[in-house]
Amino acid sequence: MAFSKLRAYRKETKRPIYSAALILPFFLIYHGGILLLRATYINGADALIMRILGLFSVHTIFASALVLLVSFVFWQIRSKSSWKLQTSTLLLMYFESCFFAILLFLLLGWSSNYLASGAQAAGGGSGPRFRGMRGRLVETALYCGAGIYEELLFRGILLGSLILFFSKVLSLKKPAAAIWGTLVASLLFSLFHYIGPGSDSFAIGSFVQRFLAGIYFSGLFVWRSFGVAAAAHSLYDILVGLLHG
Repeated sequence: MAFSKLRAYRKETKRPIYSAALILPFFLIYHGGILLLRATYINGADALIMRILGLFSVHTIFASALVLLVSFVFWQIRSKSSWKLQTSTLLLMYFESCFFAILLFLLLGWSSNYLASGAQAAGGGSGPRFRGMRGRLVETALYCGAGIYEELLFRGILLGSLILFFSKVLSLKKPAAAIWGTLVASLLFSLFHYIGPGSDSFAIGSFVQRFLAGIYFSGLFVWRSFGVAAAAHSLYDILVGLLHG
């Protein structure tokens, strides 16, 4: 009975509307915080998406938000799912995302006993540091953006494309395609944190932990949903920022 309820919950919450509602607070905190606090930094994945769209003459600070919106609308129309949701179920998803964020924190904290860097390696990292209350608020906004746009770029777009490539072009079975796609996407996800202004200095410990975090979030993306992966990612970064900032 309990298993059937869990399966029904998983099926219900994989609908696009739940992912959209789940990440909405993080979306508002990120974009609202960047604008109101006049931050000079934006999330790296957000910046990369903006640069790519700039090649097609799309120049707006909300370029990534437009990609996110179009992706959700396409996903919703393609799935032909209901637009309705239950508040109690959505609240449960927030608790679920908190659980997965804390679990990752504990797992990477444990792995730090065997690697050179601590649990914060897979989170926001060293990157640009901000001082004072305003700085803390800017960092929190950036953590919210990281969960949304890094998951959109590396799981929603990259992992999805890789799985399609391995299954359709290389004719691998879906499980094998998902595994290879996860490994490649996680490798690129880890490397991404050492590229560009404000990036971290390369260290094998942080690289391995980010690679493991990429596998973890890929699992959440495939098994649960984009929303749970993005929310757990944002909450994990916020947790790391609070405890290791």
